[in-house]
Amino acid sequence: MIKWFNVKDRNGVASLNINSIVLNTTAMYPFDSAYRVQVGIEDKKIIVKPLTKDVVDSGILDECCLLKLEIHKSFSRISSTQLMNQIADELSIKFDKKPIRFISSWDSVNNYLIIDTSKEAN
Repeated sequence: MIKWFNVKDRNGVASLNINSIVLNTTAMYPFDSAYRVQVGIEDKKIIVKPLTKDVVDSGILDECCLLKLEIHKSFSRISSTQLMNQIADELSIKFDKKPIRFISSWDSVNNYLIIDTSKEAN
């Protein structure tokens, strides 16, 4: 039996600074059709959930919980100083202009990205 490799199974890198979360090509791959995202925290991990335009337009989610995702050719970015201040407070991380890089992985069961702040990337 052939086991096919999937880019979603590889670890990506998320770079966090005082203004934004930047996802590298591998981490951003599942977000190629995302219209907005939700960001949350669970057990020292940052959770980023992609949302389609249909879900956003349905009105079932609070608009205040939705963040814009900028998608570029080689990276994606979620820009929000307020979000980064909240993450810094919740996780006791001090961000500055130089980004801190963390390992990220795709959870295909729950359909979201997990940024593990206990695993810094090289």
